[in-house]
Amino acid sequence: MTKGDDMSDTAPRLEPLNKIMITSRDFSEYLEMFGLTENDVLAGPVLDCAAGASDFALRARGLGASVVSVDPLYDRRPDELRGRVLDELDIGELRAREAPQLYDLSWAGGLDGYLGMRRSAATAFLDDYERAWSGGGPRPYQPAALPDLPFGEGQFRLGLVPNLLFTYANLFDRDWHRAALLELLRVCDEVRVHPLTDTSGRFYPELDLLLAELAERGAECQLIDVDYRLRRERSRTLVCRKGQGSV
Repeated sequence: MTKGDDMSDTAPRLEPLNKIMITSRDFSEYLEMFGLTENDVLAGPVLDCAAGASDFALRARGLGASVVSVDPLYDRRPDELRGRVLDELDIGELRAREAPQLYDLSWAGGLDGYLGMRRSAATAFLDDYERAWSGGGPRPYQPAALPDLPFGEGQFRLGLVPNLLFTYANLFDRDWHRAALLELLRVCDEVRVHPLTDTSGRFYPELDLLLAELAERGAECQLIDVDYRLRRERSRTLVCRKGQGSV
């Protein structure tokens, strides 16, 4: 049903990761991953969960958008977080070089160009995180983790979930995924999740069951094709909205 022509079970793939990695994606990647325009972001407020070391929030705020980033790692001091981000960038690079045939990075100038984008995004994030840590006023980077978010009902117009749900299907069961999406729909009017595959490239096998359970709670969900390409298979994003009497 929902699997479509995503990576087949016989295609070559890497082994799934056994821990959550910090990702460092840039603003333009977010727009393509989630099928958004700058105007969509400016219509905020936006929740980025879990934001990792991406520069999306920094760049979006520079345009005038209202964005809050959450990640359990945001309780770390800047120097501690910087060390971990840089270490995991190195791990990600080694992993990508292990199986370059799995990726389509022509749009970024190949693997080296893409890795350069990752490092630039991480550097921008880390510098902004340090400024936010030492400055006064509300913190744009808040330590929190699904499925329990410290926000009010309907506080955000849009919630973005990059590389967490489905990505770590080997670490989180369907009950956790359902609880996470229901919590996101509690605090956000609309939620977008990308990708729909795990870290090995395997499509999330329980998506149909999960979407049926969400529909029973009044959520309206659909899969949309997006232009973003990281792996060679079809690229889609899950979009869920609150329905009448939802959640």
